[in-house]
Amino acid sequence: MFTKKRSDGTYIRDLPHFTRMMPYLMPRRSDATIFLEQDFDVTEAMRYLRAANGSGGPDGRRTTLFQVFLCASVRTIALRPKLNRFIAGYRYYQRNRIVFNFVAKKELSDEGVEINATLAFSPFETLSTVTGKVSGYVSGLKKGAGTKADRLNEFVAKLPRWAIRLVVRCYYLLDYWNGLPASAINELPFFASVFFTNVGSIGMDAPLHHSFEFGTCGLFVAIGKLRRENVLADDGSVRRREKIRVTFTYDDRIADGFYCGRAIDLLRFFVEHPSALEQPPVLSEAQLEDLALKDSPGV
Repeated sequence: MFTKKRSDGTYIRDLPHFTRMMPYLMPRRSDATIFLEQDFDVTEAMRYLRAANGSGGPDGRRTTLFQVFLCASVRTIALRPKLNRFIAGYRYYQRNRIVFNFVAKKELSDEGVEINATLAFSPFETLSTVTGKVSGYVSGLKKGAGTKADRLNEFVAKLPRWAIRLVVRCYYLLDYWNGLPASAINELPFFASVFFTNVGSIGMDAPLHHSFEFGTCGLFVAIGKLRRENVLADDGSVRRREKIRVTFTYDDRIADGFYCGRAIDLLRFFVEHPSALEQPPVLSEAQLEDLALKDSPGV
């Protein structure tokens, strides 16, 4: 506590002076939020998945488009590590895990209980390993009693209002002074690299999602439903394409627009060409040093 050291990140020293001033000029994440909508053409990706799942899928499991997104996002962060930065106590840190959070329903109904899935990934993940990891984890959550974070929320929610406010205030202060224990950071969904919401799975289009001031997650990705469109090709012919709307809610203090734009181009490529995710990436020592990962599987 009261130091620059955190359990979930490495303090970044060599930053431009203006960048270092950004948290003071825009102290809240909502002050620096950028919203972006993009359409991804997943025609080839859907053909790939139909062929793969028709033959049993990787490791005998069915691969979904959402799992392609997760794997593509892991690969993008591995190649664009500034996306895995965060701000805490007005200081910049390089997150030492690639960790995603998403919400799953135990059953698709109005009364279905929502559970938070928080998963850490290696930068060397492939589509096969992500499919196995996500499928196994979500299946376990749906059959079990939920995560530690779910049980903690259940306990705190039963407290009087003044006590709940006090608990949340203490969390804010401990996070500011780098006093939150690693167990709390690793379990709570607000300290993820990316928070995903896959509303396409329930037939909705992607909203422009809000951010959370609590925690350190600076990137929300919403994935909408699959739709079919007639598109005019360069040769004048009309072609039927499958597309999805993807929205990004991004903390602009983390990295500049050019860097993030290149990252979205990279994400689009991997989503639209999932065969590129069949093999792990070749990362140099310099790239691994930039990622600054610790206690991460495969590192």
